[in-house]
Amino acid sequence: MSETADHRDGRDRIPGEIACLPIDRLPASMISDVGNHCQVWRQGGGFVQGGKRTSSDLVIKKFRDHCSFAEARVYAREHRRLCEALDDMIPATLYVHTRVDGQDSVIAIAETVPTWFNVANPHNEDEAVPLLARLARSREQLRRFIAAAHRWREADDPKVIDLYGVDNLVLDRDYRLRYLDSFGVFFHESLLYMLAEVDYELKTKIDLSLARLGYLEHLLDAADRAAD
Repeated sequence: MSETADHRDGRDRIPGEIACLPIDRLPASMISDVGNHCQVWRQGGGFVQGGKRTSSDLVIKKFRDHCSFAEARVYAREHRRLCEALDDMIPATLYVHTRVDGQDSVIAIAETVPTWFNVANPHNEDEAVPLLARLARSREQLRRFIAAAHRWREADDPKVIDLYGVDNLVLDRDYRLRYLDSFGVFFHESLLYMLAEVDYELKTKIDLSLARLGYLEHLLDAADRAAD
């Protein structure tokens, strides 16, 4: 069952407990409750601590389940891998292992990205081709994203970047390509064959992510041709 926002003082707040944050003093609004791993809240407008007012505009991703310190380190390491390959496409993010709703878990605190256009959705192709044809910088970012995705899949431990999630790959309002996922950003294909039975849920996520990667290649080719 989804948590509902705390409405003290007539403003939304993140419900429950996040031990490292004074959430009772942080106005926040829910952005998404549909992800497999976390709820996503936007905290903005500022807060008062120690008599001093601090302005802020952050995204707080509250992990749904128990998460060990070792698992939290994996999430942070995967984020660093994204940053090394895609740098400015990845929002700055801090991972904190803490108590969440009475259990050891993790949160991610990220810069807010004002999303504008879902690039990986094939239903947007008619709009995306002429748009990207006009945006040389965005096309080069998409080219770099596709190349990195292929390198990860062709590595010794093949990994498929998560394009299954809703709105993972978007253009922001400055027409920059941004990848927004924070938890479980890679699907490991080797896990499909470790058990006697195929993990069909994982297979569905991998297949859809690869199909969307193929669409992105088609989209880039079409936009390059339209730009000539």
